[in-house]
Amino acid sequence: MTKRSIRPRRPSTVPVASRDRENAERAAQRKQRGRAIAFPKQDMASVVILIGVLIVVLLAIAAPLRNFYEGRAEIARANESIARLEAQKEALENDIAKYDDEEYLKQEARRRLGVMEEGETAWRIIDPRMTAPEAITTGKDDIPDTRGWAEVLWDSLREVPEALPPADDASPAPAPGVPAS
Repeated sequence: MTKRSIRPRRPSTVPVASRDRENAERAAQRKQRGRAIAFPKQDMASVVILIGVLIVVLLAIAAPLRNFYEGRAEIARANESIARLEAQKEALENDIAKYDDEEYLKQEARRRLGVMEEGETAWRIIDPRMTAPEAITTGKDDIPDTRGWAEVLWDSLREVPEALPPADDASPAPAPGVPAS
């Protein structure tokens, strides 16, 4: 084996400016592709499965969230009700406390029951402009009938008419077939 001299190898192609530019563009595109996230190609079935899983997860989250917000709303309503009832309780306790005062009791007895203390004289003042109606009716027959015609008809069918008293005629009834004179 002979020893060959090692010399630098000569390029087999001639440098061309357009080729250098194309190589530079390809290198830049490779760098861009390397920086971008490479997504595998997905077919339609995998997209449908992904959407289905997403819907199931959303539905699984929606029910507890709805319960949570309904519970919060119910707690808010209960707190409002408690506040209203406490205010009502306080008002009732104030009313009860009023009855501990002797003067208030006397005033209420006079106002509500007309109670008078010893030595007091009751005066009743009648307004002269107040007059009794002129047509005061006390009998059932004197009251005008305000029922409608249908009610009058129905009542006439329901009520048994009063029996008329027998006539006090001295003459006997005519015999059948005989003309009356």
